[in-house]
Amino acid sequence: MNKSEATRQKILETTTWLIGQYGIEKASLSMIAHSVGIQKPSIYYYYSSKEELIDAVFAWILEEYSFEQYFQINEYTKKNFVEKMVRDGLQLLVEETTDTQMLVVQVLNEFLLYGNRESSHNKEYRLKIKAVQEGFIDGFLRLLQKGEEFGHTDSKGLREKACVLALTLDNLSNYPMIGIQLDVSAVWRETITSVLSKKGDFT
Repeated sequence: MNKSEATRQKILETTTWLIGQYGIEKASLSMIAHSVGIQKPSIYYYYSSKEELIDAVFAWILEEYSFEQYFQINEYTKKNFVEKMVRDGLQLLVEETTDTQMLVVQVLNEFLLYGNRESSHNKEYRLKIKAVQEGFIDGFLRLLQKGEEFGHTDSKGLREKACVLALTLDNLSNYPMIGIQLDVSAVWRETITSVLSKKGDFT
C-alpha cells in the first residue's frame, strides 16, 4: 500500500470512528483532518465533498458484510451441516474484537437514522441496509432448504426459521452496545439446535 492509499484508508477508518462517536452530522471535515493529521484541504484530494466521503465510509462498511461472505452454501454437506452453521455464524460474531463490532453496529445504526432524516442527502442508506438484512434472511432460507434435503430439518416454517437465525445473529451483535455480555457460542448453537429440531425430536 503506497502513501496515498494508506492516507485514504486512514481517512476512512478515522471517519468511521468519529461517526460512531459523534454522529454523521457532527463529524466535520476539520475534525476528520485533525484526527488523521492532515490539513482540511488535503481531504479534497481524496474526496470531493463530505457527502462523497460519507458514502465511501458506508460502502466500505457494507463491502464485506453479506450472507455469502460468511456462509458458503455450496460447502455444506450432510455430515458437516450443523457444525459448519455454528462455525460460520461464530466467524461473523467473534472474528473482530468487541470494540470493533460495537463500532460497526453504532455506525450502521447512525446511517439508518441519518437516512430517515429530511436533511439526509442520501435516502438510499436505509434501503441498502434493509437489502443486506433481507439478504441474510434469504440466505438462511436457502441454507435451510439444503438442510431439509439432507434430512436435518422439515419443510414447515422454513422462512420463519430463517428469520430466527438472522434476528439472533443481529441481536448477538447489538447486545454488547447496551452492556449485555452473552456466551455467543452457546446462544448461537442453541438457536441452531432449536431451529433444526423436527417435530418429535425433543427426547
